[in-house]
Amino acid sequence: MSNNNTSILHTLGCVYAEVGKTKEAREVLIQSMDELNLDEPDENYWYAFGRIAEQYGERDAALANYARVTKPKTAVELPESTYQLAQIRLRALRGEKK
Repeated sequence: MSNNNTSILHTLGCVYAEVGKTKEAREVLIQSMDELNLDEPDENYWYAFGRIAEQYGERDAALANYARVTKPKTAVELPESTYQLAQIRLRALRGEKK
């Protein structure tokens, strides 16, 4: 499977997570990770699994997953990064204002 297909699967998994289809989200994300031969999630997958944890009401698991998303090495990558999304979710879960 090409990297483009795994990106599509990852996006689909994130969409499923957002709309509460957690079983489907997890299955698609695991399929994508398997295709990439990932032994453990990278920052993009940690974010997606954080969203799933939130859907289950697992606040601590979501916080832990979001905390594993690493900051981009360059500032230009930051505004549209998974890290930025994770920081938004961390603030929301902690009840912090922007």
